[in-house]
Amino acid sequence: MALKRALTLQNVMDAEVRKFPFTGEWREAFGTPEATGIWYIFGGSGSGKTSFVLMLMKCLAAFSKVLFVSLEEGEVSASLQEGIARIGLMERAGNVFICADNIEDLRERLERRRSANVVIIDSLEHSEFTTVKQVKAFVDEFPHKLFVFTGQAEGDRPRSELGKSVLFLAKQKIYVEGYRAYSRGRSMGEKQYFTIWAKGAEEYHEYK
Repeated sequence: MALKRALTLQNVMDAEVRKFPFTGEWREAFGTPEATGIWYIFGGSGSGKTSFVLMLMKCLAAFSKVLFVSLEEGEVSASLQEGIARIGLMERAGNVFICADNIEDLRERLERRRSANVVIIDSLEHSEFTTVKQVKAFVDEFPHKLFVFTGQAEGDRPRSELGKSVLFLAKQKIYVEGYRAYSRGRSMGEKQYFTIWAKGAEEYHEYK
């Protein structure tokens, strides 16, 4: 097998890299992040992480089809219904789909034509992935898609060892605490955080 030619600097600069053209508070927090690879969102219970994930889903659905793999709550639950209504996610109803697929079913779904280019897996701990090697191999099968994993935190770090390893791979690392989502990734805006709930964030950070 012939050795692949190394890229020149001009090759790199001329390559087209897909990014999300965020505006407003999304751009202030996260800049214009790449639209492929891995993102990892982690936070503690009651931090606002679930609301942020739904808000992000609404934002990304303006640019692409989004598949929400709801492993923690299943495809239908009262709390998911309440979240969809609260965030106004029905405004993007034509671009958002929900399933609770295992890995094999998810692979089959994503291999279909016109499948979603954004896949949000909630959560890493409830998935069948047990090693970072499995995660990377699966993501590498779909180089033109974005995979967003959610996970639990212990302090300001992922709780699980798998979460820590996936965090290392992630292009966007988003830590949620006190109703704010902080950008720790490769792309960030001037503000570097997104406010999920203004009143809750103000009260939390005032007395922190």
